[in-house]
Formats: sequence, C-alpha cells, structure tokens
Amino acid sequence: MAPRIDYLSEVVPGRTAWRFTVRVARIWEVSTYLKNNQVNSVEMVLVDSKGTKIHATVRKQLLYLFQRKLDEGLVYTMSFFTVACSAGAYRTTLHPYKLVFQMKTRVELSECPEISRFGLSLSTIAEIRALPAEYDHLVDVVGLLTGVSREREYLRDSRVTKMIVIELTDHTGKCECALFGDYVGQFLEMVGKKTDYMPVVIVQFAKVKLFRDEVSIQNVINTTRLLVDPPIAEAVGFKDRLASHGINAATSIVVLGPRVRPSMEEDFLHSYPIITISGLNSLTSDGVFVVSATIIGVVADEDWWYPACKCHKSVSPDSSAYYCGRCVKHVFQMIPRFRVKLRVTDGGGDGVFVVFDGDMQYLLGDQCATLVARAAVIFTPLFLLCLCFDRAHK
Repeated sequence: MAPRIDYLSEVVPGRTAWRFTVRVARIWEVSTYLKNNQVNSVEMVLVDSKGTKIHATVRKQLLYLFQRKLDEGLVYTMSFFTVACSAGAYRTTLHPYKLVFQMKTRVELSECPEISRFGLSLSTIAEIRALPAEYDHLVDVVGLLTGVSREREYLRDSRVTKMIVIELTDHTGKCECALFGDYVGQFLEMVGKKTDYMPVVIVQFAKVKLFRDEVSIQNVINTTRLLVDPPIAEAVGFKDRLASHGINAATSIVVLGPRVRPSMEEDFLHSYPIITISGLNSLTSDGVFVVSATIIGVVADEDWWYPACKCHKSVSPDSSAYYCGRCVKHVFQMIPRFRVKLRVTDGGGDGVFVVFDGDMQYLLGDQCATLVARAAVIFTPLFLLCLCFDRAHK
C-alpha cells in the first residue's frame, strides 16, 4: 500500500510525519546579516496539486544536507517537517504556517505535471491599490507595461544601487512598481527591444509600499520573480481579455515623467522629514531625510569620478584593459561616472555628502565623460541646495 500523500492545506502544528508531493515554485538564499558572502538559510515556496502554497525554510545548520538537492521548478516528494507559525513582514504566502526542514526530512525527485509551474496568485491592480500600506504579505500582479522611467542611482549600504520605476496597467487601473539592484538589469534585458508595443509583465512576490500617499509595489531582493511576455496561460488569458475592456496593447511604451526628475519641492520637501546635519549625525537608525545646507567645497585629495563598466559597476585597470567584477570579465572601454564628495554646512553642523552620477549631471548640466575629456571639473562652490541624504536604506 502506497504511503498517504498529504496536502498543504492540512498543515497544522503538533505533527511531524507529513508527506507531500510539491513543486518548488521559488527558492532563494538569505545571507547572514553584515556578511553577504555567507548563506544563513535557504527559503522556498512550495505548491501542491490543489494550488495551495506554503513557505519552507532550511536552516544554516542543515544547508549541507539540502542546499544541492533542491532546484526551482522541479517536483519532489518530501516527508517529515516541523511546523511553525508564519510571522513577520513580507510573508510569501497566505498560509498561517510554514515548514521547517529537519535532519530526518526526506526529499525525493518526483513527477506531477498538474502542479502549477509558478504557483501564481494574481491580484488585479484595483485589489492591490485597496490594500493597506502595512500589508505584510507579498503579492502577484499582471499588467501591461505602459511606462518606464529612466535609471537612477542612490547610495545603499555604501554601494551604488540602480533603480527604475515601471507602470503596469490592467482593466482596473494603473500601478507603479519600483525595481532596485540587479532587478533593473534583469528587467531591461527581458524587455529588450519590445518598445514598439506594450508587453505583458508579471511581478510575483512583490511587497506593497506607500509612496506619496499612493499604494505601489516594489521588488524584494532575491525573492521577487519578473516575467515578461511569458508563454503561460495566465499571461495569454490576460492579453486576450484586454480587447474586451477596450485596452490597446499595440502602443509604444512611454517614459514616465514625474519619477524621471521630480521637482525638488515635490520629491524632497513633501516626501521626507527635514533634519539638521547635527541631528542627522546623532541618528541611530537609517532613513531618508532632507537637509538644507550650503556647499562649501569639494573634499580635497579625493577622486571626483570613477571608471565604470556599462553595467555601472566600477572597473579596475588590468592587462591593458579593465576588469568588471559584476560582469566577471575584462572590458576594453570604460565610462567615467561622477562620485563627488561635497563638504556642506547648515550653520549648526558640517558633513560630507556623496553625490553620484545622475544627480551630479543634473546639478552641473553636463556629463562626467565630457568634463573628464576637458580635464577639468566645474563646481559652483556656494549655493543653497536641498539634498536628500539616504543613509544606506530607503
């Protein structure tokens, strides 16, 4: 007699002898805090033949047993788990519990074609916009790509992080989605030359955020999945339904205006708290703040630009070329990009602000490459600015 197969909807605490046939819909590694090169756990979302999803965790102590046994998209028969309550912000499923792998857990490759490949739980944009700002579950949404902003950069954890904003549209409305870090490159690569029509985009496992009193979504590092014009039933069905709602997809994508270069008043003064430099220096937590200060000079003996790859990562000279650590290859052409350290004062305190390429171009009205070619840098040393100083987190 074959062992009984349980369903994820039956999971409750107090029992360990579970046996499931599930697909690994999503799997990712979580790094140790402050040590990005060390894996602290492996997290995953499992889905069964009934479409029920549950979060599962492999602790650091058991990585050697399971890390190489599990692949995203494959179906397994898994048995013996501890059940724990699902808590915290940005939960991946609506299931009240999660599975925790144990030494006795068994994982065997299996087959079950009726299990969903991605385990999508799509919401309309109207449903997402109706969610509270403190909503602590991740969401899935499908929409037409109707707008894309230009790339911007900001400083996070002492690293330059890229950002773009895309606009998704369905028959219920529009929603902005902010993409950060590696997701920017992934998205632009997937979109490619699909700019003469509006492709269907699916964003899975996105977090709900409040921006300027409007609900939007944002990627979660390593967790969110992006799909552009995927050949799956959900995307095909969505596109087929568009005509009945009078939405034409054969239109080119527009460049989003307000997020490309927001006005100082709108983006800074109305969006973030104002603080003095001395108050900023005394903070014990991270945040985004507005500081009204006067630039009194450029930090001496510091480079005001850096050589970069086309991926924006800094490169180092090597063997008559340049080596890019992000692309893991040598490149033969570098692009100068601004990284200027400015000394500022507000009368009550002094500080050093770092201004990167996009914002420096805006201030100077010129590109870094142009100034490097002229072998000169031009600053107006004394003028009043409102600078948004992001202390590592946004």
